[in-house]
Amino acid sequence: MWLRSLFFSLVLLLTLVPVRAAEACGPDFPHRLLADRVGSLSELPAGSFRKEAGRLVPMPADPFRVVEEAEEPPDARKGGGEKETALYEAGAKAFKEGKWEAAHSRFREVLALPAEERQHFSTFAAFMLGRNAGAGSEGDMKMGFELTRQLVRDGFDDPLGLAVASYGEQARRLLEVGDDAGAIQLYAEQAAHGSENARSSLYLVAHALAGDKARLRAALKTEVAQRLMAVYVWTRSREWYWEDNSQLTQVLEALAQATAASPQVPGLSIADKLAAGAWRGGRFDLAERFASVEKTPLAAWVQAKLAMRRGDRAAAEKFLEEAASGLDEQEDWMEEVVGELQLRPYCRVEGERGVLALARGDFNSAAERVLSSCSWPDVAYVAERVLTVEELQAFITRHPTAEEHTCKRELGSLWYDQDALETKTIPGRLRLVLARRLMRAGRAPEALEYFKGTRFEEPAKKYVDALAITQQNVSNVRKAEAFHEAAKLARTEGFSIMGTAVAPDWSWAGGMYDVTPYDEEPDRLSPGAEKAREPVGKVPLMGDPEKQRAASHAPPHDIRFHYRITASVLAQRGAELLPPRSQAYAMMLCQAARYAADDPERFQALYRMYVKNGTSNIEEPWSFGHQCHPPAFERALSMKSAQSKRAPFRRRHLLMLMGGMLIPIAAGAAFYLRRKRPPSGS
Repeated sequence: MWLRSLFFSLVLLLTLVPVRAAEACGPDFPHRLLADRVGSLSELPAGSFRKEAGRLVPMPADPFRVVEEAEEPPDARKGGGEKETALYEAGAKAFKEGKWEAAHSRFREVLALPAEERQHFSTFAAFMLGRNAGAGSEGDMKMGFELTRQLVRDGFDDPLGLAVASYGEQARRLLEVGDDAGAIQLYAEQAAHGSENARSSLYLVAHALAGDKARLRAALKTEVAQRLMAVYVWTRSREWYWEDNSQLTQVLEALAQATAASPQVPGLSIADKLAAGAWRGGRFDLAERFASVEKTPLAAWVQAKLAMRRGDRAAAEKFLEEAASGLDEQEDWMEEVVGELQLRPYCRVEGERGVLALARGDFNSAAERVLSSCSWPDVAYVAERVLTVEELQAFITRHPTAEEHTCKRELGSLWYDQDALETKTIPGRLRLVLARRLMRAGRAPEALEYFKGTRFEEPAKKYVDALAITQQNVSNVRKAEAFHEAAKLARTEGFSIMGTAVAPDWSWAGGMYDVTPYDEEPDRLSPGAEKAREPVGKVPLMGDPEKQRAASHAPPHDIRFHYRITASVLAQRGAELLPPRSQAYAMMLCQAARYAADDPERFQALYRMYVKNGTSNIEEPWSFGHQCHPPAFERALSMKSAQSKRAPFRRRHLLMLMGGMLIPIAAGAAFYLRRKRPPSGS
């Protein structure tokens, strides 16, 4: 039994994990709706087959125990009375030896005992009667498995979860005789009790029916099979990326015919799933037909997609609002996912509403919707590049940091970035985004308020203090020393105190990747979404107001790790306050060049400045910008003092020299004038 459980567990793992188009070696970034806005509005996520398979029939009020682990529970076969134990063990031994009639007799004898004498092994015996059914005892199969379930309902022991297992065993026998619909019903009931094996079995049956027209038509005469196949075309449509897409169309057409006149089953929707599957398969005509049958959140979501394809964004927003109001915020279709983690349905719908709000220029509404999406990369973009500093401050005031937040699951899937140790909530992260924006905007003292209580507070305060000294009434050398300290902090702590969450630093990806090239190659979408791309994107989804804001809110230097250039500028400003022939001047320029190593033009400009103004303080020309000694500010200070003391002497020396030069000039001029004067009396 445990081998069969292990097999089904492996099949479940391989078949129920959602399939996604992926790069061969990653990286797998968190899902972002704003990275490909047209694709986000065109795509409808696939549901969870595992979850939907457990909803094909109503959930039982008192579910049976499920035991599907590889190992039996300890002592599961102990605790029975002496007589029932002996009879069951004899029957089990006969079954193992292939002595079917003897096994049948012993199991019957167990069930013939008085109820109080067979409390433990009654379910064992009934279950084995079903398994032992064969020639001459075909009726035992149905009777034995149904009796197993009834005995558990009547209060008999079931330490091995045989009541749930009996559904699967009985369904397998029906499959062997070609009764697909009967097997689906039993597997659906087994899944409703929580069996993972049943979910795997339902997938295998659905996959087989999808490839066999005759079996499919026969099975679709029952409503439970219709529900199964509707779930299958919606949740597993990505499998047709790798197969002939005509099979999906074949199943959709068969479902359309089978459900044309079938009554709706209260509480067990099917039309919305057919609409979703039709959209993902590119059958927009069928999506239109099925989406209007039921008023469910999923149906409203499909109608929103259809409206966007028609270019009616106003209608799309209304349908998305309807979908959001009906979705369970905790519903999750991606419990087991390979690679990129998808958003919860509610979060995805809210994110799509945010995309449309951005498109119409309603930035405050967009911020609210994107916050509800729990997509931190998208929230970070709106906070950093769309909202003004004042709008972001007001937004943070409306959403104070809390101990718990609804986005805990999504934040847990993020890359491990520098903010993960400081806060576990999106409002907490937003405070850090604002603090860094204020630092970049030259409003460093205000930024300290938002860094308060984090490990970034100390380096930020040191940076603010250093910049404050550069504005005080102190010597130029002291100001240069303060610029040196600020530049060093900008270089070593810049990512923490002024880095960007999105481009160009990408702190949400830990600063490990420039995400831009990956965004230029969007993920492959479902066939329907790919077909819808062109009409959905006919009107741009990013207007001029947003573009202008995104440009004006960008960091001061358009280069990855931009704060390194800030450090270079600060070091250069400090150098310009020093005597050009001093060692400190040369070393400050050297450090400015080293900080700007990623900007070749700036590096060369600094080197030319050094060659023009500085003295030979660099041991080797190639070491400029690479090996920079600490600036000797005290020597620069004494050098400046000496220059100040020599200044009056130089002025006196210059005046004396000029006076000495003027005497012979004056004498020469007088002699010349005397020679030019005519003799007296002439």
